[in-house]
Amino acid sequence: MIRLEREFHLEEGIDYSFINPFSLGVVAQSLSEQECRQIRFYADGIAVVLYARLFKGKKIQRTSFDDTSIAPVVLGHAQATQKRVALVGGTEENVRQASQLLAQKYPGLEISYARSGFFSSDEERQQSLVQAANADIVIVGMGAGKQERLLLDLRAAGWQGTGFTCGGYLDQFVEAKGQDYYPAWVDRLNLRWLYRMMKEPNRLLKRYLKDYPRFLIKYGNKIE
Repeated sequence: MIRLEREFHLEEGIDYSFINPFSLGVVAQSLSEQECRQIRFYADGIAVVLYARLFKGKKIQRTSFDDTSIAPVVLGHAQATQKRVALVGGTEENVRQASQLLAQKYPGLEISYARSGFFSSDEERQQSLVQAANADIVIVGMGAGKQERLLLDLRAAGWQGTGFTCGGYLDQFVEAKGQDYYPAWVDRLNLRWLYRMMKEPNRLLKRYLKDYPRFLIKYGNKIE
């Protein structure tokens, strides 16, 4: 079962992840129930919020790792408390640019490690885990299932920090050149999904119109 938290509270030493209908299906297939219990999950998008309300009788807040939700909270906390941050995700060029833009947006933010989310071998992945473990906060954008697995492996190796999955946040942040990715009216009307689909129709049209309802029907019973 995947327990969805009602609202976000930042606590250190916890792993956090954010579920939309697509990632719900991937995570349900990739992680055991025991592994899911080790992560705090939140509803990433209005679709899961509405599903939980209509079919589970549960009122929860939409919580995403982006600039319309908790990314500024997490990064502002890291800046204020001088936490070391590791970024894992995207291409080498994108994660490099994301590091530079985050340093500009949050002066004094210490990004101690940044690398792409693609590994050429298990050995390279293991080396990345060792280096990321030196950070206090690890933010991972590798796609559903893979990003949760990396945080679980870090935790199993004895890491005591705070972990976040971030999906495509690093890519969006770079595309927006460190500014707001979503126009204010899009965020206000909860049309982020439509805005993204218009920007990335080849990737997201099938996901939103076919995979979202299919995965909610098949795996919605995994939500508690």
